[in-house]
Amino acid sequence: MRERLIKTLYLASTAYLSMVVGLYIFNSAWLAFAIYHGLILCVMLHPKSRPFLSGIFAGLRWGPALAVIVFGLSGGVVLYLLAPIVGISAGSMNPVLSRFGLTGWPWLAFILYHTFVNPFFEEIFWRGRLGSSSRKLIMTDFLFAGYHILVLVWFLEPGFIVLSFCILVLTGWLWRQLRQSYGGLILSIISHMAADGSIMFAAYFLSVQGK
Repeated sequence: MRERLIKTLYLASTAYLSMVVGLYIFNSAWLAFAIYHGLILCVMLHPKSRPFLSGIFAGLRWGPALAVIVFGLSGGVVLYLLAPIVGISAGSMNPVLSRFGLTGWPWLAFILYHTFVNPFFEEIFWRGRLGSSSRKLIMTDFLFAGYHILVLVWFLEPGFIVLSFCILVLTGWLWRQLRQSYGGLILSIISHMAADGSIMFAAYFLSVQGK
């Protein structure tokens, strides 16, 4: 148990290290992802990750797939509708986006990469390599939510950061249950794509409002 705990913390620390180095030291969102996904790729190449790689596309069911897509898309819709309440606007976002090199075509390219590539890496890592059959909330769910806070602090007030953390914990738990219930990662990947895509495009539309 202790060995597993240490290993989980060690592997999960790669996400936190990537955000700190990429965003806080070099002010580059692309570098943060390059380090993050590069480290995950190293984990994926380890023999212990092979069972998760071979089962990526297992468990596809069209009914549940539609449900998890709707769930994922709701994230962007909620963000866009609540933006005035949580204080997100072009005026508040664009200086931060510019700081991280996300302007013009690199911003659009980042959105597409975040939508279609990032979910594969994250689901294989968080729900695959660091996954668990437990039906309860586990440490990995909290670690998954926690590393997002290093990004959200640039955009949200403290109260909404806490709320976002709680939502992310439950979302990580739900995606983990999808793998457990359907025997593969494809449903969580699809849902993750829908979530990342809707949130990123909502952010894009908010960033260009008033231009």
